Amino acid sequence: MAKHRGQAQGMDFGIRVGAVVERDGRLLLVRHQKPDREPYWVLPGGRLEPGERIPECARREVLEETGLAAEFLGVLYVSEFLREGRHTVDITVRMGAGEGEARLGEDPEVAPGGEPTLRELRWVPASGLAEIELLPPWLRERLISDFPRGWPPGEVYLGG
Repeated sequence: MAKHRGQAQGMDFGIRVGAVVERDGRLLLVRHQKPDREPYWVLPGGRLEPGERIPECARREVLEETGLAAEFLGVLYVSEFLREGRHTVDITVRMGAGEGEARLGEDPEVAPGGEPTLRELRWVPASGLAEIELLPPWLRERLISDFPRGWPPGEVYLGG
């Protein structure tokens, strides 16, 4: 039987890299608003492009969405999202914030003249994460737990 790598019979498969960017005890989050969907908060990040390495993706996405030139510090978590024709491997990395002020960037996937999906960015203290609807839901609890402990090494694969 032949294997079809990269194609999963109509399934959207991708790898998403999300970046934990910390500065002065606060984490950087971005709020998205897409058509027919409630607004939601996520870590800056996006899809890994073919041929792109994880640190490169993280730097590119943070720069596109926040204007910050960030430094890759390592992988924190790996998880999966598998639902209704979609399989996403989420890799959460830690990034150094770099210099300068964060500013709301752009999503290059939005057509010129189209409605922007990035609507807001915010530096949030770890204590304030409990009031934010951060996606994916497991991530909020993990960040609240790990942030005060200085991102301790431990279990990286968190399942789905």
